[in-house]
Parts: sequence; structure tokens; C-alpha cells
Amino acid sequence: MRTCVGCKVKDETDKFIRYVEFEGKPLPDIARKLPGRGFNICPNFNCIKNFVKKRFKNKVSPEEVYEYTVKALKDYFLHLLSLSHKTGVTVIGQDNIKRLGEREGTLILALDLSEKTKKRLMKSSYLIVDNVFTSLEIGNALRKDRTIGAVFVERAGIGRKLREIGEKLQKLINSRR
Repeated sequence: MRTCVGCKVKDETDKFIRYVEFEGKPLPDIARKLPGRGFNICPNFNCIKNFVKKRFKNKVSPEEVYEYTVKALKDYFLHLLSLSHKTGVTVIGQDNIKRLGEREGTLILALDLSEKTKKRLMKSSYLIVDNVFTSLEIGNALRKDRTIGAVFVERAGIGRKLREIGEKLQKLINSRR
């Protein structure tokens, strides 16, 4: 159990984003491997804002930390998506995803996919990562020479870590809407 520095909520370690202080600024440690004193923060803009105001006073803005954290989470998520594809736990394409049935996993839907298509693909057993990546970003992560609007990643092996990072990313982005 860990405690969020921003709001004092207690939860499991993997529910928080870890930060370390680097050159006087908070640096998100998405993989949780950087050395130094770590600070656990909920994936929420208000918690980031409280943390930055308490710990770093006026040295850095909460918006800057938020933007950098979102970028770091997106980059790590796309890296994990690429690794997942190499291990064979991804299903690409709308028709293939529709045929899956009830499986646990993460469904990544591109920003530029139509709402009608998104609704047809969504199922209750999926974590939905929506309105975060373009179809070009997804295609590049999968090393494809084309755009990809929808990808399903099974909740096995590296797919578990992808789901964890996807949850944090979606919560953090939704906290600003």
C-alpha cells in the first residue's frame, strides 16, 4: 500500500504514477525503475497540481508536469503495444476484433475512427483506450505501413502491463475534460 502525495488516498502501488526529483523538477517514472526518492501520485490532474504546489512551489507549473506525464505515458503505452504485437497477443482490424467473442483485454480505438464503428467494437470485458492515439500513431507502433483504427490486446503477458498503463493514461486524460 502506498499513499498519494497529492490527496493522501491509500491504494496499491500499481494504481499510482511514480515521480522522482531530477534536476529540481518532478520526472514521471512510468516503468518504476529510476533511482531516488519516489513520490506516488494518483493519475489525476488535481493530485499532480497539489503535489507540484507542495513540493516544487513555483519552480515548475502543474500544467507542464501534466503534459509531460501524458506524453511519457503515451510513449510507454505505444512501446508496450509494439512489444505486444511482436509477442503475438494483438488482434488487428475491425472484423477480426468482432469475431473475438468475450475475452479480457484492451481495445485501442483511434481518434479518427467513427463513433458508429467504436460502438460496434466495444464490449464490457474490454478496457477501452479511446480518443488518445491517431490511426497513424497506432500503425507506426505496430510497424505497419498503413493506418490502423482498432487493435485488441489480450490480457496475457505484456498485455497486463499495457492494460495498467492504459488505465492510468485514460484516467489522467479524463481528469482534465
